[in-house]
Amino acid sequence: MKQTIFLAMMLSLALSCASSESKDAGSNEPGLVNKLIEKANSEEGQKAIQMGKEKLQDPATQEKLKGLLSKEKKKKEVPGVPAQ
Repeated sequence: MKQTIFLAMMLSLALSCASSESKDAGSNEPGLVNKLIEKANSEEGQKAIQMGKEKLQDPATQEKLKGLLSKEKKKKEVPGVPAQ
C-alpha cells in the first residue's frame, strides 16, 4: 500500500516537473531523470516530499486511496462468461 502511494507521489512529481519545462529543450540540457533528481534534492522538493509523507499518514487520505484502489481492481476484473 505504501509503495503504491509512494509511486503515485513520485509519478505526480515527475509529471509536475515535466510539464513545467519548456517545449524547446536543447540537446545540451540534462535529461528528465537528472532534472527530477535536482528538483527532489532542492529545498522545494524536500518540502514536497515531507508534506507527501505526512499526508500519507492521515487516516482520511488512506481511506480515500483504499477506495480508489478498490475501484481500480473492480475495473480490471473481467466478468465470467456464463456456462451454457
